[in-house]
Amino acid sequence: MVRYIVKRTLLIIPAVLVILFILYALIYFLPASRMTMMPISRGGDTLDAFFTAINAPDNFLTKFVRYIYNIIIYQDFGRSTATRAGLISDISYRIRNTLFLLLSGVGVTMITGIPIGIYAALHKGRAGDRVVSAISLFLSAIPPYSIAIILSLVICVYLRLLPIIESYTNPKAYILPAVTIALGGIASVARMARSSMLEVLEQPYITALRSKGLGERSVIYKHALKNALLPIISTLGGFIAQLLCGTLVVEHFFNVPGLGGFMLTSLSFRDHFEILGCAVILTIILMCMNLASDILYAFVNPRIRLRYAVRLAGSVRVRDRNEAGE
Repeated sequence: MVRYIVKRTLLIIPAVLVILFILYALIYFLPASRMTMMPISRGGDTLDAFFTAINAPDNFLTKFVRYIYNIIIYQDFGRSTATRAGLISDISYRIRNTLFLLLSGVGVTMITGIPIGIYAALHKGRAGDRVVSAISLFLSAIPPYSIAIILSLVICVYLRLLPIIESYTNPKAYILPAVTIALGGIASVARMARSSMLEVLEQPYITALRSKGLGERSVIYKHALKNALLPIISTLGGFIAQLLCGTLVVEHFFNVPGLGGFMLTSLSFRDHFEILGCAVILTIILMCMNLASDILYAFVNPRIRLRYAVRLAGSVRVRDRNEAGE
């Protein structure tokens, strides 16, 4: 299991570098891009000495290497066009808000969507199943900004349960954005959980457990539920990516000081360093979320652990044979 986690973690590095290279190239070759004015020397560091030793020209590749070096060594994503200040302070403050909003939306989605889907599967063809299917279809068809408008009108204007403008130093301010993100996700997870549970309940081992006299509650929650969660966890990475896109839209609508609004503002002012810095952080967040979903899937699915255990045992046997031969 440790070998699997290490391998998946190391795969993040080349993936992030490839994505960053593509984004950097797209922004660098834009007309009047500020990336072309980035110097390849910083002033007496190790990379300067290396560039001097190889007589490196001031071109696209050397600027890209300098940009990566500055991020890793100095945590420097460049400087803002408007304030001329480093971007790390602005980005680090907004990372916290975006992560809190994203994790809140994912948590509400999973905690609510999975039980609703299981309830619909256990009441297949009944009124509860039809209601869940109709609501899920309705919520899946509405984009996040429409859900945000409806919730703002109903909860803030008509019911007056929450203020329209709230300080985001108060956790209560994140309730409405998190619910907005989660509603569309709940519909998707509920449909997936329903279909997965129905497929598991039709398996022969479920029939065998029932024929042995095992209680229905034990069959559902001890045996069927774990296998029904496997397809949901396997698609969790793509689902989180979908929620992250919705998070950026919702941040802009509710004026949350997160990466979404910051990136849209940077696009308006053509601040290329801010755009690229936000894209780098969002890429890393998405990769880490995918890693977490892969690790969770490996914990739930014993076949992944067995596969790596068999590989490790095979390599140990080969090494023992080689040592014995020597």
